[in-house]
Amino acid sequence: METRVPGFSSILKILLFACFSLRTEAAFNPESFQQKLIALQKVLDYMNNRPEQMNLDAAFGVTLTEANLVAALLHENVQYLEDKFFIALKEMVVLSDLTRKHLMKIIAPKNETKFLMLSTLNNPNQWIKPISWTKVFSKSRSHPQLLNYQQVVRSIWHGTPTETESDQCLIEIMRSSLKEECEIPVTCVATLIKEDDTTGYPLTHRLLIVQVAKVLGCEEIIDKTALLSSLVSTYCTRIFQDLINLEAWNFPNVTRDLMLEQGNGYYEFVDKHYEDIILSWPHWSGCFAKNIVNECYVKCFRLSNEHQITRRSSSITDFGCDNHTTSLAAASLAVFIRENIENALSQP
Repeated sequence: METRVPGFSSILKILLFACFSLRTEAAFNPESFQQKLIALQKVLDYMNNRPEQMNLDAAFGVTLTEANLVAALLHENVQYLEDKFFIALKEMVVLSDLTRKHLMKIIAPKNETKFLMLSTLNNPNQWIKPISWTKVFSKSRSHPQLLNYQQVVRSIWHGTPTETESDQCLIEIMRSSLKEECEIPVTCVATLIKEDDTTGYPLTHRLLIVQVAKVLGCEEIIDKTALLSSLVSTYCTRIFQDLINLEAWNFPNVTRDLMLEQGNGYYEFVDKHYEDIILSWPHWSGCFAKNIVNECYVKCFRLSNEHQITRRSSSITDFGCDNHTTSLAAASLAVFIRENIENALSQP
């Protein structure tokens, strides 16, 4: 029998994700755990076999996958795993590491900006952080807003920043960190604290900017009235409300990618209900699709070009899947696996 690693509690005290989940009382379910391991292996195999169809965002998704799997493997509860699951978990860590390195080798950044993002964000060690699985929000107090379908679609890209603005903020933060003086640009601070009822992707982009700033060592105080940690709490509350609104419409295909982006790391969403929803979505090959024809939504809902439901950072892959959605699914599955080990698994 192999020796278990009880856990390295001193691993990089860097914030991985900020919103913690409800502590689960569910017992460890071997069948469910195996189902997630199999689903994750299929996703990673799919991506590893098609590196030319992946991009920078897909590589980042695999990086987060690896970070969560490593954290799970190093947790003290791993000693209670059956041998077959312990071995499978180690194999998943190796597979995610190989996939990440393969993608980074094949993906050719088109410019200096993309190269900086690829090299700076894809170090899994800096995204590993112990998690306090405590109750932050009460789901019973969350009720869906009365939105019609068109309003749901419009909410996907409502507010600031745009993808381009988000990337620019990230780049400036990364450049400043290379000079050992991490700083969030004034224009980005203005975006982060702007009260414009931001929802959907812009809201998750705000949280990503804050998380990257914290990881790279920027000052906690960004404005006379704002702290990075306080912004995280505000964003997470709004993101959770977004999720409730999407669920009220049974997560239309148009919103699946967003749901995965919201749930990936925002631990309020780690429960069996959302796990089952995500596990019902993959193609037999392991990949995940958005299943949306943008032209239909432009015509049906008279959306202007600037509000078409597209992502610059995603593209169609084999079997009609989407590389961004697929990578988010991999990271989400890793989070569920980690949660099972750290919460549901206990000594017999």
